[in-house]
Amino acid sequence: MLEIPEIPNYSILGLNYSGVHDTTIAIVSPTGEIVFASSLERISRVKQDGRLPSQLLENFPWDRIAKVAVSTHAEVWIPENTRSLVHPSPLQIPRNEFLQHGAKFYEYLDTLPAPKKFVCHELSHVSSAFWLSGFEQSLCFSYDGGMFNCPWFGGLYHADLNKGIQPLDRFAASHYAKITSLYTVVTALLGFTPLKHEGKITGLAAYGKPNTRCCEILEDLFYQDYYLMEMMVEWIYPYSSEINPIFMVHEERKKLLIDKFQGISREDIAATLQHISEEHIISILNNALKQGWNYESICLAGGLFANVKINQKIKEFGFKNIFIAPPMTDDGAALGAALYVASKNPGFDSKKVNNMFLGYAFSESEITKSIDKFGLQFDKTDHPAAFIADKLISGAVVGIFQGKMEYGPRALGNRSILSQATIPDINDKLNKKLCRTEFMPFAPMTRIEDAKDCYEGLDGAEHTAEFMTITFNCTDLMKAQSPAVVHIDGTARPQLINKQNHPLIYDIITNYKKKTGINSIINTSFNIHEEPIVCSAVDAIEGFLSSGLDFLYFEGGYIIDFQKNKDIALTYLQNNRGRTSQKEQRLQAINLELLRQSETYFSQLQAKEAQISLLAAAADERLKLIKKLDKELRKHQSG
Repeated sequence: MLEIPEIPNYSILGLNYSGVHDTTIAIVSPTGEIVFASSLERISRVKQDGRLPSQLLENFPWDRIAKVAVSTHAEVWIPENTRSLVHPSPLQIPRNEFLQHGAKFYEYLDTLPAPKKFVCHELSHVSSAFWLSGFEQSLCFSYDGGMFNCPWFGGLYHADLNKGIQPLDRFAASHYAKITSLYTVVTALLGFTPLKHEGKITGLAAYGKPNTRCCEILEDLFYQDYYLMEMMVEWIYPYSSEINPIFMVHEERKKLLIDKFQGISREDIAATLQHISEEHIISILNNALKQGWNYESICLAGGLFANVKINQKIKEFGFKNIFIAPPMTDDGAALGAALYVASKNPGFDSKKVNNMFLGYAFSESEITKSIDKFGLQFDKTDHPAAFIADKLISGAVVGIFQGKMEYGPRALGNRSILSQATIPDINDKLNKKLCRTEFMPFAPMTRIEDAKDCYEGLDGAEHTAEFMTITFNCTDLMKAQSPAVVHIDGTARPQLINKQNHPLIYDIITNYKKKTGINSIINTSFNIHEEPIVCSAVDAIEGFLSSGLDFLYFEGGYIIDFQKNKDIALTYLQNNRGRTSQKEQRLQAINLELLRQSETYFSQLQAKEAQISLLAAAADERLKLIKKLDKELRKHQSG
């Protein structure tokens, strides 16, 4: 049974609900203690679920909630000053339309029985980083795709432990181009799912090189054809309570754009995009220095900073300390909004965050009931760390289920899959088991006391590396010991482990190192392809049976051996075929509905394109007229 921990009186419920993706709640006490946080996807089992948060709020103790902090503005706000001092990419023709929430958004909020406090989406993001960082003062940098009702898609902020967070410079969606839009479109152009698979583009980039011709094409898209590029994708079924909203790709426009890249490999396209994105961010930081905004520490949040390579570039820019919000994408905005509202309370006391174990937990009795439900054979051990380490040494792949579920996009040891990192092709083995198509190697887990033997440039980034949010250059020892977790460019994205926060994982690695001399093991999220990270014991068992992991460990010393349960796995897979067929039929029905809507949809799209063409033509005529008047004025003055 899913239960939220006891909530202190006068707590704040943070809510990220956009009607399109990443519906999430977070609960913060009036003094700033994080009580609970989870995205809807973990319990609905639909990745990036953007539907109503009703499932998260069933039987919710509203009498304990003082306010609901919503991670966007109450209504569309058009600022008077839209000029950025640091953003290098103004739009040639400013927008005159603003994204705004529909009526269903407000209808749902009206059903929540607590006062609402609306918090700017970008401010929510930076709050989710700064108040967890442990810094006394820092520069904060947000950057994402924006949010309905919010005029900004990013910005720079001054954050102070005593004085709070204040904007320095913000990027208006009406006047500046978003590098996130370019990344999203290229993800679609290369055949991946936008807003889900951008990380694959980051991994693919390591296999290519920036290409001059490709750079010109991408810069043309970014600077010249920005509106047409953005119109290649659009949300279908926003605010639906039945069908998870779909980010639909306009296939005809996609073909027009992909034709521009003929003769350029997808690896070089990805590498060029990564290079342009990094240069874009560094130019913003250079411009910030010119404004005199010189800080020792920086905090990052927003979807762009899920890109761990960009984060490494920012650290190397010259900051002494860096911290990236562990839930850096929109799920983190729920926590940030709650923390921002709590920070206005007199007794607010933010603390450096130790872990992201903020989700649902399951008792031993619930675990044993789940095991019995599937009729699984199991063994018990009093020494799980030694047992698991021995199995990893023998080449086994082990699923871990313990404690509270992680909050955010990373599995950090409580819902993880572990393996040895010594065999380069272990990635292929794991990907096949989990039905994944990844290009970036899996991440290493390394004890914090061994970290400097494995990674370079750690100073000032040790804390954020506990959450697997940044890459580092690997030492020669790391490359030799653990090739399966080293990227082709010689970097890795580690999770640093300490005894206090990760006792079982720490002991596993300690036992593993005693017997092998090797510092690191593989950690990847416990989920099969296109499913969220497992939440419950039942989710873990179904993932175990589907993927054929060698062992599954449950907290309490329960060990499930796949070899002893092969017949149960076979029966499960046979029975599950019917469910898969039903799912496919449902998807087919959705696709048919989309096709029925497509004629209307694309005619509306063409109308938008025509409107943009007219605006562009009008702008050209105005420019010609200005030049003509200027010429006549000069002629008159000279006469």
